[in-house]
Amino acid sequence: MGQVTEAEVAAAIGRVDEMILREVVRTQASSGEVRQALALVGTPADLSAGETLPPRMQRLVDLLSVAVPEPVGPRRPQNHRPAQVGGQRRAI
Repeated sequence: MGQVTEAEVAAAIGRVDEMILREVVRTQASSGEVRQALALVGTPADLSAGETLPPRMQRLVDLLSVAVPEPVGPRRPQNHRPAQVGGQRRAI
């Protein structure tokens, strides 16, 4: 299995900063490792628990977590409740 290319990274991630693209390629990861790192970034799991990941995979997760766009819109805690202000309910 060969190293991932810049074209493969760009196809997997989409539009991304050139520096991040080069750093992902510089890790000498395979396309499978890049896909695995993308899956880790896309999960709601705590990425700080990634200390158990091998160094290359941790580097990929770090790079891709910066490169992958976050969901659009504000994030709300799971137990979010609207606040009542002046008789009206407002989300905070």
